Amino acid sequence: MIKVVDLIYHSHLNYSKPTDVLDNHAPALSFASYLKDKLDFIFVKHAGFEQHVVMDDIPYYFFKGDNKFWSVSLKTHRFIKRLKPDVVIVQGLVFPVQVMFLRLFCGKKFKLIIQHHGELPSKGIKGRLEKIACSMADAFFFTSNGNAEIWKQKKILAPNANVHEILEASTGFRPIDKQVSKMYTGVKGDNNLIWTGHLNANKDPLTVINGFEQYLAANADAKLYMIYQTDTLLADIEQKLASNPVLSKAVILVGKIPNADMPYWFSAADFYVSGSHKEGSGYALLEAMACGCIPVVTNIPSYQKITANGEYGFLYNVGDAEALGNTLKALQGMNHAKLSATVLAHFERSLSFKTIANDLVEICEKMVK
Repeated sequence: MIKVVDLIYHSHLNYSKPTDVLDNHAPALSFASYLKDKLDFIFVKHAGFEQHVVMDDIPYYFFKGDNKFWSVSLKTHRFIKRLKPDVVIVQGLVFPVQVMFLRLFCGKKFKLIIQHHGELPSKGIKGRLEKIACSMADAFFFTSNGNAEIWKQKKILAPNANVHEILEASTGFRPIDKQVSKMYTGVKGDNNLIWTGHLNANKDPLTVINGFEQYLAANADAKLYMIYQTDTLLADIEQKLASNPVLSKAVILVGKIPNADMPYWFSAADFYVSGSHKEGSGYALLEAMACGCIPVVTNIPSYQKITANGEYGFLYNVGDAEALGNTLKALQGMNHAKLSATVLAHFERSLSFKTIANDLVEICEKMVK
């Protein structure tokens, strides 16, 4: 059986025990439970403690780390060398010193894959080091090929780099009965949109509100529920809402919601709307689709991948409020229940933890044969 090490150099110093990691990073880890009898899979992580545990039948090895740019754990690399893996997957393209040491210390007998997590190429000496580290890798994982383009443009990845599309995460969310969800959340009516994220320029909530305002003129019963964790642009949003009493009544600033409650909100709503300018993956979009919420999202690489180029959702250009408004208007009269069922089926077929595991097995088998 192919032996695969999933290696994370970032040190989780805010965690005191292994279960903290599993609890907080389940979207990026839960695929491993579907690898049983397919891969000999091992997680190697860094934290403020050292421990070996088995969780969900998967071994986890924790080594001490400190998150310093130049810091390299010799103990970690000795352990990996003893394992004699066939494949090592390094999480993140921004650990060039550690990747170079891994390759030089452990040799070239294993295939080295580096997985992207939304980070952008560095400048200066760190960017040059990233280029050297990437030249030592055999392949790269990106949610979408489009996300690799900036790395190629900056000449950190070679133009012919071996890039594979694979989701970095999924979700265990499942749909909850719509009427039960509406009672739980207080959502009413049949034209409800949900937006969730940080109130910042990248998430672009103002474009979403401006596009919704145009839609509201054609559908006075529509509601936009906004769930957010930070409030950087909250004053701008409140000023915008104050300028239009009708809009103010239709946009509900919900604020923070416990993650455990989000399936109720996604199940209660009809459409998930996003204004993101860039995303490494799209956790909220995946969670929404897992609950059957229909995506109306920006035409960026990761969203193209997740929606199959808009086949299971609707795409509009970044920052274009008019395009968003027109897209929402075009949804008038569509069978929401049928669209929701189609989205849910696509999630189960192409975006689940099981799908990630199957894709990983297929890629590893091709690389080591």
